[in-house]
Amino acid sequence: MKPTRGSAAYIILFLFFFFTIGIQNLAAEDYRVITDLRGEQVRIPATLHRIVTIDDGLTEGIITLLGESKKIVGLGSKSLRKTSSYTIPSISGKDYSYTDCMNPVRYLNPRFAHLPLVKDASGINFETLASLEPDVVIIRAGSCSASWGTSSQILTKNITIIESLGIPVVTLFAPPCLDTPNLNKIPEEIRLIGQIFGKEEKANQIAAILQNSVKAIQDRTKDVPESQKPRVLALGLSSKARSAGGAGNARSGIIKYYIEEIVNAKSAYNVKYHTPDTGLLSAEQVFAINPDILILTTSFGYHPPEEIYNAPYYQDFQDLKAVREKNVSALPFTPSNCDASRIEHPIDLMVIAKTAYPDRFADIKVHQWVLDFYQTIYGVDRKTAKKLRAVQLLDWTVESDF
Repeated sequence: MKPTRGSAAYIILFLFFFFTIGIQNLAAEDYRVITDLRGEQVRIPATLHRIVTIDDGLTEGIITLLGESKKIVGLGSKSLRKTSSYTIPSISGKDYSYTDCMNPVRYLNPRFAHLPLVKDASGINFETLASLEPDVVIIRAGSCSASWGTSSQILTKNITIIESLGIPVVTLFAPPCLDTPNLNKIPEEIRLIGQIFGKEEKANQIAAILQNSVKAIQDRTKDVPESQKPRVLALGLSSKARSAGGAGNARSGIIKYYIEEIVNAKSAYNVKYHTPDTGLLSAEQVFAINPDILILTTSFGYHPPEEIYNAPYYQDFQDLKAVREKNVSALPFTPSNCDASRIEHPIDLMVIAKTAYPDRFADIKVHQWVLDFYQTIYGVDRKTAKKLRAVQLLDWTVESDF
């Protein structure tokens, strides 16, 4: 029996609604909505193929741990592409050479050396960004590569332009975006990155490892009485500081937080958070502070303890208490940090804590502890962990059995 005109129309109308609803459901299933740290709902593809990051290592590191780093097609930080080398003359005439220094994420992802940069000194290159056709852009506001993110106005402007290109933006907030420095938001950042890739469980595990590492250090020193807390000066040595008439650049901010709130020592240099203070100290100022502990930061190039002990231009520092008593340590090589804290921040804390309280950490050899940390957090073998220790220029800990 032939269908009547009315029944044919009904079938066509039914098929139209069936396929329309099916397409709508398919489209809905192709996307997910997540809430970023701005509190904004962001619609991203359910399956990601191409990602651009604007950060200095934490975002890229977590993505690496999630097994998704091959999807990164563009970077915002040149520090994730490069390797560095340093030669430091010593007082004995021997030169100390350090080669292939790099961010651990760069070592684990050699292809990063060839990825396009979507940001230069003038800001985001939106043309380059658009040409990469990313499924999503992840911005970690407050990092070195997104230091402008501490200004809500500039952050909003950049996000609006990127979104106008049809690219969703997920925003994280590094410690410099907070009113006071702390590590409390980093687990939220990690979990959000996990949500982006639908790997929440793995992200929770990573966050827990970092939190437990910090807590283990904090628990050992939490009961130190005020009268027994050593005074710690974090100082970035550099030829640039010396040419400007100073001895080095003192660090406060997140380093002060590490020293006082986690390690439970005293920061010997204090300025208000977010104060535009270069921290340039003269030799006279360093002697006036005369810290018990000296921590050499790597914000102004790499500087091992050997440099301040032996380099001719620091010969006058031999009378400093910290130098005289050999209480000088160096943080791992960090090409970019900007107080943003990266995955390896527990290493910074352990170096500071072991130097400040050697008796309380007598059972820990940092050169072994960092290998365990790399193996646990990155899931690498011992050989790779040793290479990571080397590229972060922590082999001084082996040489001094620290």
